[in-house]
Amino acid sequence: MVLIVWNDPVRVERELREGNLSCPHCDGALRPWGSSRARTLRSRSGTAELRPRRARCSLCAKTSVLLPDVWLLRRVDEVAVIGAALLAKATGTGHRK
Repeated sequence: MVLIVWNDPVRVERELREGNLSCPHCDGALRPWGSSRARTLRSRSGTAELRPRRARCSLCAKTSVLLPDVWLLRRVDEVAVIGAALLAKATGTGHRK
């Protein structure tokens, strides 16, 4: 399961340690649980490597990946890159005319 969180690792870490993030499975408190696999992502400024935080529920013991809100699930491009491409396509200046 993937949970979309803020694009601020310090805030996410603080919220995890304080138990303020809820499990999407049972509403228990998520706690820190390592990291998920590294992902290479494209942003407007170039490529970036991201290793999202993983959390584990204190009640049901299921784990979730905490993905920053500037990235979309199963997409290589940042939200802003996808938005710019959609806007270009809508105005007729996309990759193909």
